[in-house]
Amino acid sequence: MLHAVIRSGHDALHFFGEVSPYNLQTLRDHVRQSSRESDELHVRFEIGRSDRQTFAHYTDNWLPELRQSGARVEVAVVREQ
Repeated sequence: MLHAVIRSGHDALHFFGEVSPYNLQTLRDHVRQSSRESDELHVRFEIGRSDRQTFAHYTDNWLPELRQSGARVEVAVVREQ
């Protein structure tokens, strides 16, 4: 389970889906575009416990860079029901 919220300026995108390579690449592309358009970027990811390894595998190369660029990035692991 994946819930992502990308806020930039006055806009927000909510994304719900599976933790998959395709979905995470799509979010990465959207985050990159948003960071070009706004200096106020806040990204929050909520993922299920069982998806932690997959999420880390596909985001470890770009989430640290995003944080270093000044964006606020949160990752919350939530209990699955």
